[in-house]
Amino acid sequence: MSYKELDIVKAKGSVVLPAESGQEDTVRQFLDQWGSDIIRDSDGTALSQELIAMGLEVYSTICLVRADQKWPRQNWDKLPQKFLMSEHVTAMGDTVDIDPMADYFSEKYEIDTKHDPRQWWQVFDRTTGKEVDTANWQFNADTGIVTITNASKFHAYTVNFLVYQIWDSTSMYNHISNNWTTEHVVSTEPYHPEARKHLMEFFDGWLADHPHTDVVRLTTLAYHFVLDSDKNGVDKYRDWVGYMDTVTVEALIDFEKQHGYKLCSEDFVDQGYYNATHRVPSEKYLDWMRFIHRFVLAFGKELVDKVHAQGKKAAFFQGDHWVGIEPYSDEYPQMGMDINVGAVEDGVALRRLADSPWDEIKEIRLYPYFFPDVFCEGGDPLSESVSNWTKIRRAMIRKPVDRIGYGGYLSLAAKFPEFVTQVEGICDEFRTIKDYTKKTKPYCAPVKVGVLNAWGKWRSWLNNFGRDQKFFVKRPDVVAVAGSNLLECLSGLPVEIRFISLKEIEQNGVPEDINVLINDGEDGTAWSGGKHWTNPTIVAAIRQWIDNGGGFVGNIGPTAYQHQGRYFQLADVLGVEKEIGLSVMTAATKFEQADNHFITDDDFDTFDFGTENSYVFAASESTQVLKTKADGLHIHLAANKFGNGRAVYMAGLPYSIQNSRLLHRALFWAASKEDALQKWFSTNINTDCAAYPDAKAFTVVNNTDQNQQTTILDDQGQTFEVTLKPHQMKWFQID
Repeated sequence: MSYKELDIVKAKGSVVLPAESGQEDTVRQFLDQWGSDIIRDSDGTALSQELIAMGLEVYSTICLVRADQKWPRQNWDKLPQKFLMSEHVTAMGDTVDIDPMADYFSEKYEIDTKHDPRQWWQVFDRTTGKEVDTANWQFNADTGIVTITNASKFHAYTVNFLVYQIWDSTSMYNHISNNWTTEHVVSTEPYHPEARKHLMEFFDGWLADHPHTDVVRLTTLAYHFVLDSDKNGVDKYRDWVGYMDTVTVEALIDFEKQHGYKLCSEDFVDQGYYNATHRVPSEKYLDWMRFIHRFVLAFGKELVDKVHAQGKKAAFFQGDHWVGIEPYSDEYPQMGMDINVGAVEDGVALRRLADSPWDEIKEIRLYPYFFPDVFCEGGDPLSESVSNWTKIRRAMIRKPVDRIGYGGYLSLAAKFPEFVTQVEGICDEFRTIKDYTKKTKPYCAPVKVGVLNAWGKWRSWLNNFGRDQKFFVKRPDVVAVAGSNLLECLSGLPVEIRFISLKEIEQNGVPEDINVLINDGEDGTAWSGGKHWTNPTIVAAIRQWIDNGGGFVGNIGPTAYQHQGRYFQLADVLGVEKEIGLSVMTAATKFEQADNHFITDDDFDTFDFGTENSYVFAASESTQVLKTKADGLHIHLAANKFGNGRAVYMAGLPYSIQNSRLLHRALFWAASKEDALQKWFSTNINTDCAAYPDAKAFTVVNNTDQNQQTTILDDQGQTFEVTLKPHQMKWFQID
């Protein structure tokens, strides 16, 4: 069978261009070259009347909580608050002095002296884990020192204290990274009724002042993601979906009224872990998240209603003050947003936006941002853009979006002509994807995957960082994952994917339509599940489901939690166990490495599991050990049958095109659907194929910077040869 090759579409539209006053000629050049049909402003730029008069659709950006600087400076107690924890201080006598702010940036935080420290702060003996009675400590507001009396000598102490945030995190970033010299920006905390009233009145005036705006791009609503700074202004802690910046005394009081119990500072400080997304969330923290989510939805709906009343569309950007929106919650549609915009640097971020289940326009903002941290002498925006788009594209052909765009200073991008030309190609390829797919669904194999962790759907497609991330040198404003990134490998595969929490398994069992469960993450984290694996209801339900024919793929620390003589709680299912130093005197089951297996039966040059010493050994004579460290020990890849089901263990899965194929094969084997693999399938590991039967088209993409030749197998088993240039995408018509 032959297929007719289709041309890459040369058209215009679906691309948002950052414009700036004084660069009108540059804007015209880019409108023509990139085919943009929408212009927008960005942080630090404005649109001139000449730009507005071009007749294009206009996006205007507003971050309402930091838009007006006069009011919060006159109402200092309406700034955002949060709990911080001091550094550990060891008692050298029976009295300890602690300066809570000693390791925090004084230009960003100010201790809250309005609310009684004895009511809201806490002091802990971190050696015993016990709270110090308020009678044994006092705070001197003049010196900023907490003095602890009757201390236990050589015990370590910390102070949980309440602060106001007197410098907005994004403003601070722009000053430090992009050399802004404007006045420090402060944000308004919208939970206060007076603040919310003022913000709504300000927004009414802003709307009246923007009659030519077609889309109001909210950046975003209420609460900034967590970005804390040490005494030198350097990142100390960040959590892109953390709720630590949502605290106010008034909200804490209202929470107690609604839930019937009181939260304390330690519920937020969490021993200094601050309920990091990698921590298994407590029920108290989940209650707080839901409480804030309800407030943010109500706040957002009020804004959206005002936008719609002016005949405009409302968009929100997944960045800056976006915490509390939760686009995967069942209540999210109550806001009535028209456009969901996400910053996208890889396939995981693309799927995080594209898989959001609601009927709204999905728009991605691509990296690199046109700011001087990258667009500077010696900068290399081209390489970053090529790398990002390669990963984004392989995910996008599985889940297309509606628009793409950029942000920042167009004048900076214009200084890098090779980058400008490469983006022209991105725009053409994106419009081609839209045109040839016609918003139809791509062919999806009969394999439904459930990604199983402690969070479930609220944290769908969130990058799973491992401990290697702490030691990975990278640009601080761009996500790059060290160690395992199974989700990036998964993002471009032709399978249906949903995220499931272990709590859901406890309540309802494994969903009937799921073929394979993936449990991926470092031991003890929210990603692998931690203590949830000691719940007998959960482990029994999953074992029974696998015994009945289900598949299970575990990566790094699947089901890991020390309990009743086991570390991998489903070691019997996986066929492997991990040594953590407690059973070194117990002999491991002997094994012989399998020569051939469906999972590894492909053109793999090498195997990279991101580790050498996995400390994983065979736990069953039935275990098929597929790959180990070079010395034949430390299992890296294994397969096992359990009843009528199957399980696969991987020691790690750093993102690569080859590892994506390895995962592809592992999922089909675990699902007992090997025969379904080679349908709309590319035999060359370095390429991908996606078909759109309803649109009568399919595409083949080259994910490398080398020429590639591949054989495509269609859904009828017919073959078709394709040759591709570096990074090329080709489209074909299905007769």
